[in-house]
Parts: sequence; C-alpha cells; structure tokens
Amino acid sequence: MTFVTLVNMIMILLSAAVILQTMRMARNMREIRGSALNDSVARLEHAADQAKLVLGQMKSLLATEVVAQGRAVAASEALRDELSVMVGIGNAVAERILEAAAMQKDATRVDATKKAGGDRRQGARKTRSRTAAGRRKSSSASALADVPVAGHA
Repeated sequence: MTFVTLVNMIMILLSAAVILQTMRMARNMREIRGSALNDSVARLEHAADQAKLVLGQMKSLLATEVVAQGRAVAASEALRDELSVMVGIGNAVAERILEAAAMQKDATRVDATKKAGGDRRQGARKTRSRTAAGRRKSSSASALADVPVAGHA
C-alpha cells in the first residue's frame, strides 16, 4: 500500500462520517420544522398581542382613576382641615369650660370658708358693702364674658 492509497482510504472514511452526520442533521431539522415549535411561536405571539391589549386598557383605566382619586384626595384634605379646625374649637371650648368650673369651685370654697368662719365668730357679723360684692360678682362675670364662644363673633 502506498501513501496515496492510505490517504484515499482515510478520506473515504471521513467522507462517510460527514454523510452520516449530514443525514442525522437533516432528519433533526425535519423534526423541528414539523414539531409544535411553530404552534408555540404562534401562541406566544398571540399571548403577546393580548398582553399589549390588556396593558392599553389598564393605562386608560388608570388614567381615569387617577383623576377620580385626585378629586377624592382633595375633598378628603378639605374635610381633614375642617375637622382639625373643629377639633381645635372643641378643645378651646373644653378648656374654657374647665376654667369656668374651676373658678366656680374656687368661688364656692371661698363662700364656704367665709360661712364657716362666720359661724365660729362670736358677736355680730359684719355687713358687706355693695362695692365689694359688686366687684366680686363683676370679676367672675367679666372673666366668663371675656371668653369668646366658638362660632360666635
């Protein structure tokens, strides 16, 4: 056997291997073409189109809902401000009522101590002058009169 014959035999073996591999690849390509890959791609394209439609609808829905929610937020902020003013007025009125009750309690204590002190004394009671009694009444009356009532001028 000569060198040329040996090389030809090796080339024949390699060519046969290439032909076999080509036949296998051709068969695989036919299987891929005939498989459900085309159907899968078509389904994916259809799903992508549906997703685009849904996203478009969601965009339009959100655009209208954002406007409605903005209006609701503005209205709720106005209510919140109004309620905070009303709570402030209520707190101020409650404080004034507590102050008036404390003043009344103090006035009652003073009267009670004066009465108790007058009973302990022996002898005649002193008569009060009208100016002292008028001053005391006017001071408590003026303290309540100076306190503005919520909602009134």
